[in-house]
Amino acid sequence: MEALLASTMLAMGASAVLLPFSVGAQSETEDARRTFALYLGRELMEEIISKPFDDPAGGGGLGPDGGESSRALFDNIDDYNGYEDGYGKSISRLVGMNGQIINGAAIEGLQREAAIAYIHVSGQDSGDAPNFVRVEVKMKYKGDDLLTLRRLVHKPIDR
Repeated sequence: MEALLASTMLAMGASAVLLPFSVGAQSETEDARRTFALYLGRELMEEIISKPFDDPAGGGGLGPDGGESSRALFDNIDDYNGYEDGYGKSISRLVGMNGQIINGAAIEGLQREAAIAYIHVSGQDSGDAPNFVRVEVKMKYKGDDLLTLRRLVHKPIDR
């Protein structure tokens, strides 16, 4: 009977000692996931805003133009509208700027979505071409919002 009681007490004591370590490990995994999400979101944002404001081929409308079937072929900012990759998306892997597939346990379940919107500022004639575009990169984990990055990009001034 004493051995059974001692075993029970030891099990309870061990679980009390190990619980903070398991919670800490889980927290560390979540922190790593958020760090990778921020990095991957920033990477996509930088790629998008590095593209020209206007389409060099003169195409119009949001989203990829004809023949721009992959991200490597996008030639201006608005081509990224609707782009998504990662967990549960048509492009199931996260792909870096150089086209390399990004792997790792900390990024399993991450996904990216890009949304582009043309913005008319106050006082600007809505018939004129917009001078601003809002770029939004949303990072999710297994479908749940993790973080959102937004940038407002101004059309270069012709001189």
